[in-house]
Amino acid sequence: MRNQRFFLCMTVLLAVFLAAGCAPRQLTKGEIDQFDAISAKIAKAEKMDAKECAPVELGNALAERDAARHEATEHWENVSKYIGKADKAADVLLAKTIPCWEAKQVKVAPPPPPPPPPPAPSASIVANPKFVYAGKCTTLRWSTQKATKAMIDQGVGSVGLSGTKEVCPKKTMQYTITATNAGGPAKAVVEVPVYHRTTVHINFDTDKADIRKADLPELQKAIDFVKRWPDTKILVLGYTDSTGTDAYNQKLSERRARAVEKYLEDSGFVDAKLITAEGRGEADPVGDNKTKEGRFKNRRVEISERGK
Repeated sequence: MRNQRFFLCMTVLLAVFLAAGCAPRQLTKGEIDQFDAISAKIAKAEKMDAKECAPVELGNALAERDAARHEATEHWENVSKYIGKADKAADVLLAKTIPCWEAKQVKVAPPPPPPPPPPAPSASIVANPKFVYAGKCTTLRWSTQKATKAMIDQGVGSVGLSGTKEVCPKKTMQYTITATNAGGPAKAVVEVPVYHRTTVHINFDTDKADIRKADLPELQKAIDFVKRWPDTKILVLGYTDSTGTDAYNQKLSERRARAVEKYLEDSGFVDAKLITAEGRGEADPVGDNKTKEGRFKNRRVEISERGK
C-alpha cells in the first residue's frame, strides 16, 4: 500500500514536470521589437512590388521570419541567431526591390524655369523753356522705352508713353515721370525754376540815359522788387523804341540799363555783384512802334531774377 502511494506521487510529479517543459517560451519585449522591424522591412518591399521585382527574396524573407518566430518559442534554441538571419533576409529583399521599383517610376521632367522679367524701362523728361517767370508756362516733353504705363507727379497724373503737356508752376517745381513695366519702375526728373520780374517805364530824353526826377516813382518799383527778393541775382534789361538806327538803339539801351543798375547799387539794397545789365535795343517790343503810346511802352527797363 505504501509503495503504491509513492509510485502515484512520483507519477504526478513527473507529469507536472513534463507539462511545464512543453509550454511555449514567451518572447521578450526586445525580441518583439526586432520582429516588428523585420516585418516593417518586408511590408515596405511588398509596397514596392516585391512580388514582381524580387519574388525569391520575398519568399525567403517571409520564411526566415516565420522560422525565427517558431524557434523563438523553443526553450532550448538560440533566438538571436534566427532573428539575425531573418533580419538579413529582409535587408536582401529590400536591396533587390528598391532599385527595381525606382526604375519603374515615371521620370517627370522638372518644369522649365520661368521666363526672365523684361528689362526695366527707361524715361526722360525736359522742359521748354527751361525756366519761366511767374505767371508764365512751360511745356514738358517726355519719352519712355519698354514701358507699359507712365505718370507724372505734381497733379499731372497718368500720361501716354510719350508726349507733351503745358504746365504753369507758381513756384520752382520738380516734375518726376515714373515709367513702369513688369521689370520695375524707372524715373526721370526735370526742375523748372520760376523767377520773378517787374517792368519799369522810364522815359529818357533824346540821346540821354540820365534818370529824370519824373521817373523816380517808377524806379521805386525797382527798389521794391530787389527788397522783396534779396540775395537774388538780378538781370536789368534796357530797351528802346524803333526810332533811330539799330546800332544807336543798342548803345542807348545799354546806357539805360546801366543807369538803372547804378541806381539800384546806390540804393544800398542790392550787392553790385548780383546785378547784370544788358541792352536789347529795339528787340522784343511790347507796344506798337507806330504809335506814341506804343513807343512809350517800348522805352523801358525790365528787372528780373536772372535765370541760372
